[in-house]
Amino acid sequence: MGSILEVRDVSHRFGGLQVLKGVSFDVAPGSITGLIGPNGAGKSTLFNIISGFLTPSVGDIVFLGQTTTDRGIAARSRAGLQRTFQTPQVFRDLTVRENLVAGCHMRGRTGVLEAFFGLPNVRREMADARRRADEIIERFDLGPWREIPAGELPAGRQRMVELARAVMCEPKLLCLDEPSSGLSTTEVQTLMETLERLNADGMTVLLVSHDMKLMEVTSMVHALCFGEIIASGSLHAMRESPRVREAYLGT
Repeated sequence: MGSILEVRDVSHRFGGLQVLKGVSFDVAPGSITGLIGPNGAGKSTLFNIISGFLTPSVGDIVFLGQTTTDRGIAARSRAGLQRTFQTPQVFRDLTVRENLVAGCHMRGRTGVLEAFFGLPNVRREMADARRRADEIIERFDLGPWREIPAGELPAGRQRMVELARAVMCEPKLLCLDEPSSGLSTTEVQTLMETLERLNADGMTVLLVSHDMKLMEVTSMVHALCFGEIIASGSLHAMRESPRVREAYLGT
């Protein structure tokens, strides 16, 4: 299989401001690929283009061999591209278990009328969703908080709920936007171990962050600076690159 994601010559402007300039890179199946860069490098804009929240001024996004540049967020999600956000996005009034069940909505096969009348197909899907939610709750060590409203949890635990909900959708590519933002050192370590475990189970991850500690889980890193890829390689190569050290690490 070729690349699971191809970013092809993507450029983007906001008015007169050029944010991205001919960005190209691939994400290999089964990898954890990192995208690093200082604040203002264009990471969030590129991430929003990949996930469908923005359409690039120029260039294409190819997912699973199909050009998805003009496809919306929902279509990309159904195709297997899931994302999380820099600030954890949970349903605050729903329990942890209910949050995970809600993550199954894109995978459901029943229609609105079937749901309205509570037909057997709907009941089977809901039962399957609850069983899967319970499995993933145990996988993410969320058992003690199963029936707690997600909004009552600290930021690190909310991050795990959001990540677990994304995994409920069985993504082919999981895109994480600054997932260590606001987490303690211990919580970052837990996040790293979780990502390594998901990857060992075959999940492909695109990780966007400025956290070099978190990037230790990656197999390939691309460095973005002022809207351009300035270096690509292993994390060790990024740390040794004079351009990255000057632009990103502050030497």
